[in-house]
Amino acid sequence: MTFAKESFDFYDCTIEVSSPSVALVEEIRRDFSYFCKPAEKKLVRIHLSLSPPDYKELPSVPASLITPRNVCFRNGDVSYIDYFGNGLAVYDRKEQQCTIYGTDFDLVHEIAYLFMLSTVGEYFDSRGIHRIHALGVSYHQQGILLLLPSGGGKSTMALRLLCQPDFLLLSEDTPLIDRRGYMRPFPLRLGVRPEQNTEIPSQYLRTMRRMEFDPKTLIDLEYFRDRIGQAVRPAWVLVGQRNLGEVAEIIPLTRHRALQALVKDMVVGLGIYQGIEFLLERGIWELLGKGGVISSRFYNSLRLLSNVSTYRFILGRNTEKNCQTLLEFLAKAGMSRDHTSDH
Repeated sequence: MTFAKESFDFYDCTIEVSSPSVALVEEIRRDFSYFCKPAEKKLVRIHLSLSPPDYKELPSVPASLITPRNVCFRNGDVSYIDYFGNGLAVYDRKEQQCTIYGTDFDLVHEIAYLFMLSTVGEYFDSRGIHRIHALGVSYHQQGILLLLPSGGGKSTMALRLLCQPDFLLLSEDTPLIDRRGYMRPFPLRLGVRPEQNTEIPSQYLRTMRRMEFDPKTLIDLEYFRDRIGQAVRPAWVLVGQRNLGEVAEIIPLTRHRALQALVKDMVVGLGIYQGIEFLLERGIWELLGKGGVISSRFYNSLRLLSNVSTYRFILGRNTEKNCQTLLEFLAKAGMSRDHTSDH
């Protein structure tokens, strides 16, 4: 049988995806197009099969973890993640190979996407590079982080900022923070509500049904291929706060308050897909053993704060006004920084 294949290189974490379905592999390629490149050595292999799981062939083992998405079973080095009879992921950690079964195209696609995020996130954590739940952009070679909860408007703000010539995208959802406190790009597909008018040509759009959430329209990163930034020193961290009215304002925020937000959005990683079903082999004891990762995330948070000015960004219901408030703030703040550097 002929398989379609694509290789990805996430800062030396290499993954190969294969399937008899060309369309499935193409979906993954569109998700991670920034990282799609040939790699001689594959650290992890993922095979996608649009066929029903054969539960009769599975070992009789008790459940070890239950999440809203699935039920997990362990048998030595092999994990079986059952999506309530609709799909099955068989992950052999020793061989670094995951096979995903299911007849629902969108479900198999989503399982593969989440498995890749989990794998890459674990790799980054092991090397002291950590994801933060935020919109990350570069503005005149200076980094900006806007911390907002899921559904808080990061994608909408990203689309509006990318209409401006001075902005480059690092990540709409999870830029990376390294040991120096610098921002590294981790750009993935963007997602908006299906009813949202983006004025982006249809060939860069696709709508996907999801397990736990409403459908989302995905915007291919290929549309922004000339607007992706490089690693940059951060200059501003803005902690978003939603407001029911029309107010839009950016006011100073103490580093202590900003650190509290970083603890939530990077140290704990709320809003970041961690993939607990793929990561935990021995339950709570392995989770406790990952304390070194927590310490590393906290260290990077402190290094990040040592480089930046911190603000509270109060966002009202008028998205145009929110964006204009940010643009006006950055224009003034940029001039102030330029004046300071001259002296």
